[in-house]
Amino acid sequence: MALISLQEISLKFGGPLIFDRLNLQLEPGERVALLGRNGAGKTTLMKVIAGELSPDDGSVVPQKGIQVAHLPQEVPGKIEGNVYDIVLSGLGEQANLLSRYHQLTHRLHTEHTKELLRQLDSVQAELDRTASWDVNNQVEYVISRMKLDADSDFKTLSGGQKRRVLLARALVLKPEVLLLDEPTNHLDIDSIN
Repeated sequence: MALISLQEISLKFGGPLIFDRLNLQLEPGERVALLGRNGAGKTTLMKVIAGELSPDDGSVVPQKGIQVAHLPQEVPGKIEGNVYDIVLSGLGEQANLLSRYHQLTHRLHTEHTKELLRQLDSVQAELDRTASWDVNNQVEYVISRMKLDADSDFKTLSGGQKRRVLLARALVLKPEVLLLDEPTNHLDIDSIN
């Protein structure tokens, strides 16, 4: 069964059709490369597959429960926060609880109040209840593999480091479909490897 099936999709942006009744199936284990000139619609197709853009006609049918991650071609300008929180945000709803834990433990280094300890205890209990500790380990593992500093401010990073953070955010989800739009832009050789 296909991980994602694009069925008779059509799309245009005011001018001629970009896709005219396009059909595509992504099967498990497949690796697909999109080649074409600038402006041919490669990035647009990835956005359709990722669910970020809807076709005018036709349908995109993902397998139930499938995880899709998309590394965009350009680094979005509105991303703020530290590396840990940005990578963690790739996990969606699970991210909030772990982000809160991470913030509280860092505050504990400079503030040692009973209220802060109470908040940390409450967050730890919720992490235990929801079995979210593995998610924290997953985030830290990906950050380590990408050779990133979890506490670095995203805004201060180089273009290549920002791309590595965004790649880590995509990988932390352990997606069945990983869409990489010009993934080597701004990366050094070690990061590419």
